[in-house]
Amino acid sequence: MDALSGAEERRVRAARRFGVIGMVITVAWLLFVPASMIWSGLPAAPYAAILLTLYVVAFALHVHRIRQHVRSLGRPAEPWFVAVALAVALALALVGVASSFVGFTWALVSGVLLGDVVSGGRLWPSVGIVAAATAAVFGFGWLISANTVYPFPAPTWIAPGLAAFYVGIMWCVDVERLWWLKAVTDLDESRRVAAELATARERLRLSDDLHDILGHALEVVAFKSELATRLMDVDAARSKAELEDVQRVARQSLSEVRALVRETRTTDLATELAGARAVLESAGVHLVVRGDPATVAGPARGVLGRVLREAMTNVLRHAQPRRCTIEIQVEGGATHLRVVNDGVSAGAAADETGTGLVALGRYLDEHAGRLDAGPGPDGTFRLDASLPAAALSAAT
Repeated sequence: MDALSGAEERRVRAARRFGVIGMVITVAWLLFVPASMIWSGLPAAPYAAILLTLYVVAFALHVHRIRQHVRSLGRPAEPWFVAVALAVALALALVGVASSFVGFTWALVSGVLLGDVVSGGRLWPSVGIVAAATAAVFGFGWLISANTVYPFPAPTWIAPGLAAFYVGIMWCVDVERLWWLKAVTDLDESRRVAAELATARERLRLSDDLHDILGHALEVVAFKSELATRLMDVDAARSKAELEDVQRVARQSLSEVRALVRETRTTDLATELAGARAVLESAGVHLVVRGDPATVAGPARGVLGRVLREAMTNVLRHAQPRRCTIEIQVEGGATHLRVVNDGVSAGAAADETGTGLVALGRYLDEHAGRLDAGPGPDGTFRLDASLPAAALSAAT
């Protein structure tokens, strides 16, 4: 598991690194445009100062947007940024078309800036902004190209068409890099949250299992120790037998805790029923059993075995019963377990909704089962557990 987590962590780091490299490449593209224009000797002096000024503003806006994404990835642009960036992007593309026959290259910067505008925004408003910006560059660029004389003749639509193409396409590069980074970051965060939830769930399961083991064992030990103390002067042989039972229960609980740590603990309905019979007979409780645990399917025997153990723990802890009834019923593949005992006082009945039954309810929920428990009007306490046939087939 640790090796797998380490491999996942390395993959996430690599994916995030790839996204950062993509953003660096986008910045490199922005640096390439003025460098290529200056190297070629274009544009002419009247346009050079305007284009470089617009370029510096566009670059500063792009860096500002990147810093925003670093602090809060996927955050929509502020209204002032949208207005300024759109104006600079449109001006840069149109002045570029007017500056020279290859001035449409400046529209690369306009496209990236357009990506900064729509990144983090909603889909359809972003589509509208991109469509409007592309149409504006092509329309105004056509008018400018038609009234501009280039060193050699060229169709009027070429320069504005290429400028509009760059504006309509280059925004995808910027948005794709940011989308990639956000997807990787969100995936990493989801993975971490899932790991934390799995850890919390495992801790909860472990606490429920420990309560199931130790709560039952300690109640039996306390009960049998008190019984042995009372019998010590009356029936020494039986008192010794009860103390030996205390030792057996303690050793068995220790073994179950060790098995729980090793994930090898099993609970069986027939075994728990035999233990319940022995404990209740020692307490002088008349036990009536209806149904045969052998008729219960394998997966349900383990689940209902734990239910019966918790029910016996509650009988010993909260009740002073004279009679207890355990009913096991299998109908249509579904399995039902009912435990009813008398001798429950009103105050004790109020305590029956403690952590044991809450944990037991969670346990049955995990197995698509249902738990109903509560006091009756005649001083009894009833616990009903049911497992549908679908839950049993899923468990197998």
